[in-house]
Amino acid sequence: MEKTKINRVEELSELTNAIDVFTTTTRRLEQAYSELQEKVGYLNSELDLKNQELSTQVFELNSLRRHFDNVLESMRTGMVAIDLDGNITLFNKAVERITGLNRKLALGQKYEDIFPYESDERKDALETLQSGCAFNDIEDFVYQQDKTEIPVRRTTSLIMNEDDHVVGAMDLIDDITELKALQKDIEKKNTLAALGEMSRQVAHEIRNPLGGIAGFSALLEREFKNDDPKKKYVRKIIEGIGVLDQLVSDLLLYTRPLTPRFRSVEITKITRDLLAFARIKYDQENRIHIRQSYPKELINVRLDAQLYQELILHLFNNATRVLPSGGEFYVNIRTDSVKRNAVLEFTDNGPGIDPEVKQKLFLPFFSTNARGIGLGLSIVQRIVDLHHGSIVFDDSVPKGTKVTITIPLKS
Repeated sequence: MEKTKINRVEELSELTNAIDVFTTTTRRLEQAYSELQEKVGYLNSELDLKNQELSTQVFELNSLRRHFDNVLESMRTGMVAIDLDGNITLFNKAVERITGLNRKLALGQKYEDIFPYESDERKDALETLQSGCAFNDIEDFVYQQDKTEIPVRRTTSLIMNEDDHVVGAMDLIDDITELKALQKDIEKKNTLAALGEMSRQVAHEIRNPLGGIAGFSALLEREFKNDDPKKKYVRKIIEGIGVLDQLVSDLLLYTRPLTPRFRSVEITKITRDLLAFARIKYDQENRIHIRQSYPKELINVRLDAQLYQELILHLFNNATRVLPSGGEFYVNIRTDSVKRNAVLEFTDNGPGIDPEVKQKLFLPFFSTNARGIGLGLSIVQRIVDLHHGSIVFDDSVPKGTKVTITIPLKS
């Protein structure tokens, strides 16, 4: 019995010890689990913080990339980048405008396919990539898809990575079409200025003796009776003097400085009166039919009436030289849709304009008429320019020529 009791006590003691160990272990596990939870919570917080920082960095990088893209797309300078294989990796909007090619079609293409070179001596990004030689402000040409030649100024350079290894090349392209046109215009104006000064001196030298010849011819005409054949020759001399005097007047009008005297003029009335005067001056035989069309409302335009008269007379004179007997000279005056401009349309049914001649219409001293010196249309253009207007020749009408002049209602 006693031995049995002892065994039970021992078993109970062992069980108690086991329970104590279990309890202690459980507490340690709970403490470890609690500590692990704290660590997990801390790590989650750290992870959330890192994720937030990463999201912020990604957002900032995306914003920076968008800003960089916006800068590239807003630049007037075209930018093209190529990799080591000569494939296009960058093609901004300015290059799209210059070449007329969509960037989606250009990206990934070979540089030489998009920018073919007419000569063996290339001065572009591909040559820079191959030779390592950069070009600075080189005047060149690029070609649009329809083979239109665009003058450009280009600068090239190599693209290096952070280890200073070449990874590609860059081509900066500026469209200098407007600059070239401006340079050409300046050269033309300088030439015309020198020519004008010389012409002005020549005109004065001609006009001085011309006045004396005219005076003596008038006196000589009085010496002959009306039935005297010699009187007819004197009249021819006087007519020739009149032609010369008009040529000198045109020369002076074209070459001398002009300061328009603007005033409000009702343009339909002055045009009607001027055409009546023009017929007397240039079409005394009334062989040309003048058709006129004007709106019912008055059109008041600020212009120089005297210069406008010269404009009408020169246009009508040009028509009389090419129109056959019975030809028509049609005049239409209107305002544009927003009534900011007066639009004058002069149409004839003459032979029209040869395409080669059309390119030279406004050049001074260019004329297809043996009796003219080629200043009429140059004077017309100058007068239109002084009124801040525009002039366009259209030979696409069924037959003849149409001249459209636009003049602001308020100069």
